[in-house]
Amino acid sequence: MQGPERDERLQELWDHHEIRQLLATYCHGCDRADEAEMASVYCEESWDDHGPDKCDGKVFTQRILEKARQTTKVVSHMLGQSLIRVNGSAASAETYFVATLIADTDPGERMTQLGGRYVDTLEREQGTWRIKERLCVRDWSSTGEIDPGYLATAGFVEGRRGSADVSWEKLGLVPETAA
Repeated sequence: MQGPERDERLQELWDHHEIRQLLATYCHGCDRADEAEMASVYCEESWDDHGPDKCDGKVFTQRILEKARQTTKVVSHMLGQSLIRVNGSAASAETYFVATLIADTDPGERMTQLGGRYVDTLEREQGTWRIKERLCVRDWSSTGEIDPGYLATAGFVEGRRGSADVSWEKLGLVPETAA
């Protein structure tokens, strides 16, 4: 393979890589409650349909993080496979995910897990892939009380929201207030 065909294939691989990075950035911003990072994945004009929250993507970011800060102590996303189709400066992607939310309740901790898919329409905006429209599809969910078990006191580094999390320093991230 040579010439233009090779260049097109390399561009397709690069586009897939950038889109997967965008999806990971969304999850990192959500899990660490970083509004600027999470909002950065959306086009200037975007739409997010996340069940009870249906609004502009940047507005969704603000709403969901405010709600999460008030109701949960842990938010954690795990991404699965993505099927990505690129057509010039437009793309579509279906990405499987499991989102875990942990809240302190009376009488103890409660965990909710949501398994589903992000069905995204993406556009290259000012040279960077962004989400134009997102549909969050629920395939299953479960909620129940949890027992953290012996690992809660086993000496692991505990995850934190925001710049207090160990990932900020290790990944060289700059807190929004310091930028």
